[in-house]
Amino acid sequence: MPNIERGANTPLTRGPFRITVARTARPGTPAVAAAAILLDAVGRVRDDADVVLAAGPGHPSGAVRHLGGAREGGLLVQRLEVDPDGVEPSVQRILIAALTAAGTFGAVDGLYVEVTAGDGTPMARYEVTGAEMDTALVLGECYRRDGAWRFRAVGQGYTGGPDALAADHGIRPRALPAAPVAGPPMTEVDKEDEVPAPVAARTPAPAAAGPLPAPRRDPGRGGGRPWADVVHEGDGDGEVTVVNPEPGQPAILEYEALGPTDRDTWFTANRIDGREEPLLVFHRGRHGLRGQLLAFGMGGSEFRLGIDANCGWRLRLRPAGTARALATGASGRGTTVLRYDGPPALLRVERGRDKNASLEVFTLQEDGGCHIVANADSHHPVTGPLAVGPGGWCHVLVETSDTVAWKLETMPLHTAPVLERKLSGRGAQVVLVRGKGATADVRHDRFITPLFSLGPYLLPGERLCTEQGVHDLPPGLVTVRATGKWSLRVRD
Repeated sequence: MPNIERGANTPLTRGPFRITVARTARPGTPAVAAAAILLDAVGRVRDDADVVLAAGPGHPSGAVRHLGGAREGGLLVQRLEVDPDGVEPSVQRILIAALTAAGTFGAVDGLYVEVTAGDGTPMARYEVTGAEMDTALVLGECYRRDGAWRFRAVGQGYTGGPDALAADHGIRPRALPAAPVAGPPMTEVDKEDEVPAPVAARTPAPAAAGPLPAPRRDPGRGGGRPWADVVHEGDGDGEVTVVNPEPGQPAILEYEALGPTDRDTWFTANRIDGREEPLLVFHRGRHGLRGQLLAFGMGGSEFRLGIDANCGWRLRLRPAGTARALATGASGRGTTVLRYDGPPALLRVERGRDKNASLEVFTLQEDGGCHIVANADSHHPVTGPLAVGPGGWCHVLVETSDTVAWKLETMPLHTAPVLERKLSGRGAQVVLVRGKGATADVRHDRFITPLFSLGPYLLPGERLCTEQGVHDLPPGLVTVRATGKWSLRVRD
């Protein structure tokens, strides 16, 4: 059984998948209940039926079932089954959760989750640690990636118990039990040798929409041939043709000024072939003398750069998979490309106290789209939408001088402040408008402060306003792209 660490992921190649939640059988320890939670593209359940428990009938689609529990030797086990062919297209992730009562997971010995194929072939095992104070856990998740399925070891704990887990994913309060519920015996377990019997494949449930797009390999995440870094070097002005070693996939372009550098050193590059390549322009005033950018975001084969410099320089092309993971947060200096795997979220951005520097953060989508998260024009933290496409991932670009420190932190959507009577702030923010929407008096201290509605993947939707005054705001999440102070006051 291949063991994986927290945060790691692995492909699930042969369904249906059998998921086992197991722990050491020891008297006096808290009881544990396993559950499957089906989530849409924004990490929310659609209704109560998307929570599959031992006492329930299984998901209406027939694609997810709780098979019950049993004692196997020195273990207490519960098993769930996922038939990927029957999962509705609107479901992007399936969380595997564990809930306990009358104690915390610190008193539960040997907790682990493992995934096997329908024929019993082991695919992944994650042994849980560091959950001493938690009473609810997301052990792992099955999620879609380019038309295929993968499993990620999550290990996210909740000291607030099942209700806190429920709040993160739009589950009705108390829909997750605080204690295990009775369920059917696990008839699929052979009691003589205590080995799970293979699960026969079932006829897939009819899809709720059209067929999924053909699988497209996730850039730099395995499955392709390795390739060496491509390096271009020069001195002073010049031109260079940058060739994509793997056409159709993006790459990381590292740039660096060489030799002694001072405030009179310059190093600028621009596309000169007239083709579209978002953000592939760098110069000292904005990006510093070294950093990273995403190249071939549209999957092209080559482009030409014109270099304007009074120093030596180096360009290095790396696989997109070498981008540092954002995960729950990251920090660094200068222009940097990060990789984010996860649901749409809020992204808190904080930069150092350099008064003369600007900092902007963008998401770069798998279809080549580029969307701003936030502009931090001071050291005050700001928050913007971390948009993630249907594939469940994006690249994040931090643009700033190489002397400027920054810090990013991902936050769940339910942490967005709610517009009830009045909200005010400074800099970018995402706010939640409840009910049927609101009519609000919008005020700000800058010439333009656009407000945009946000779509299901947190991609920008309709521009709601730019000028001060009374405007109608729709229900849902709204992003305030402010660089100064602003306020929203609901009008009766």
